[in-house]
Amino acid sequence: MKYLLVILLVLVVFWIWRRGRPSPKKAAQPGRSQGKSSEGKEITEVVACGVCHVHLPKSEALIGRDGFYCSEAHRREAGA
Repeated sequence: MKYLLVILLVLVVFWIWRRGRPSPKKAAQPGRSQGKSSEGKEITEVVACGVCHVHLPKSEALIGRDGFYCSEAHRREAGA
C-alpha cells in the first residue's frame, strides 16, 4: 500500500511539473509576430550573394539591380 502512495505522489508531482511548462505547440503559434524570437532577440533576414551564393544578413548586403551582393566587386561583376 505504501508503494502505491509513493507512485501516486510521484505521478501528481510530475503532472504538476508538466502543467507549468509551455507546450511546444503553444511556442510556435502561427499568429505570432515574426520580428522577435522566443528569447526576445531580433530575427535577421538572410540573403544570398548573386555571384558566390554566400549567405549574409540583409542589413550587411549590398543591393544591386538583380539582387543582393556580398561585396562591391561582386556587384560590379554582376553588372548591376
